[in-house]
Amino acid sequence: MLSKNELQNFLKILSNHNSVEEITLEVNPEDLTHENLSNWESLGINRLSIGIQTLNETLLQWMNRNHTAQEVITNVKLLESFSFNCSIDLIYGVPNQTLQDLELMAVLTENTFIHHVSAYALTLEHKTLLAHTEKKSRAPLINEHQQVDHYFEVQQRLIERGFEQYEVSNYARNKAYALHNKNYWKRFPYLGIGPGAHSYDGKSIRRWNVTNNAQYMKQLDWFDTEELTDENRWNELWLTGLRTLEGVNLDAIERFGNLSTQENKEIEFLIKKGDLTYENNVYRLTKNGFLKADRISSLLFRI
Repeated sequence: MLSKNELQNFLKILSNHNSVEEITLEVNPEDLTHENLSNWESLGINRLSIGIQTLNETLLQWMNRNHTAQEVITNVKLLESFSFNCSIDLIYGVPNQTLQDLELMAVLTENTFIHHVSAYALTLEHKTLLAHTEKKSRAPLINEHQQVDHYFEVQQRLIERGFEQYEVSNYARNKAYALHNKNYWKRFPYLGIGPGAHSYDGKSIRRWNVTNNAQYMKQLDWFDTEELTDENRWNELWLTGLRTLEGVNLDAIERFGNLSTQENKEIEFLIKKGDLTYENNVYRLTKNGFLKADRISSLLFRI
């Protein structure tokens, strides 16, 4: 949505304070024009995250997307002439979506310039049009069994095409991981700029800005903070660590005073069940365990 000059000014301010290795711009397929791509590349943007979602025309209309499947296919070809590290977003588990739809999206990744895929299950958020539609219809829109089938279908199709599932919802080819996402999962410091943005000092302070534009611009009561307790940080260790291939390292666990007897029992049960592995001092989820990552990590929370 930002013009070249607006992006240039913003990036110039940032460059005065940091040396940035990766700059990702989130774009929609209809934004992929030769002029835009040339402008972004000239500004030093080296990664694009493209919100494709699906190649099914009916589902695109249902999602209120502004692009068509043909626009995706046509505009994505323009990327061949540029050097961006490209990521695409897709959504699965959508009502009336078929496994054939997911195969079409997987075929898109055969373009060698697409190195990364973020695949998300459709979820219902409170106070959204989708949630209102479900309430009005008095019938569930999301079929959990279908979502499980779709999850494994996406996983299989992408792995067949050389992608590594390095996080529950993220796949990369040739180690082209999203650096900013890895920083979140490792709980490194990050700065959030703008309404609704979140920040973290890498230790114990989290901050989030108000979502109201006018209040944010006045900078009156424009952010809130939270100081994490030891229990909070322990819970986040498992919540973020188990979502990734890097897992949870024994050294990190020992810094919290090691596992309790009950936690050891829980882990032994998860390993026996085939959801968790322990190798080289690291706990990791199996492929089946990835599907239940949030629930499994919650079993090890300290309330």
